[in-house]
Amino acid sequence: MQYYSTLNRLPRCLKSFSRYFSIDRNLKEVPRVRISEGRIRYLLMLAHNHGHMGFGMSIIRGGDVEDHLDIFDQTLAELEPMGICAKCLGGGLINMDKAKKKITIYGKSRTFGEADHSRTRSILQSSTNYKDFKIVVG
Repeated sequence: MQYYSTLNRLPRCLKSFSRYFSIDRNLKEVPRVRISEGRIRYLLMLAHNHGHMGFGMSIIRGGDVEDHLDIFDQTLAELEPMGICAKCLGGGLINMDKAKKKITIYGKSRTFGEADHSRTRSILQSSTNYKDFKIVVG
């Protein structure tokens, strides 16, 4: 009988924890990588739902801009209408040569500091667009 009453309470307990283990549908729609070709600046960021900073997804954004802050502003403009926040984890430079299928990750951002380039490399390798590329941290 005690076993039955414990099992009866289990769904209520699990329901309160389920919000911590589920990823919001809006967060799943955010592409992990969005970069352009050539020598570009990039940012490594943590995208998360408002109020749930502990549960997020690392994303990479990059482009041919003057400053890393421009990339951050563009990313916030993209994510905020979906109810998603972003925290910058650092930045650097990417040199992508699509013809040779080679990507080099290096440098740092003066505004946000140096990103974890090995983490950036693993995210790029997991992307279907860049899995055939040789990715070097230099």
